[in-house]
Amino acid sequence: MMMRENEKSMRTLAMLRYQADRYQSVGNGSMCQRVNAEIRRLMNKMSESSKN
Repeated sequence: MMMRENEKSMRTLAMLRYQADRYQSVGNGSMCQRVNAEIRRLMNKMSESSKN
């Protein structure tokens, strides 16, 4: 079950990184920052779950 959750998180992470790149390319800095904050939150959650 843990592997399934990790796979889901990795897919979400890839989607968010794509969105951040798109927002940056069109010059929407505030949305880019918002998406990058979500990326950091997800990565922290993933690192916490891998420690357990």
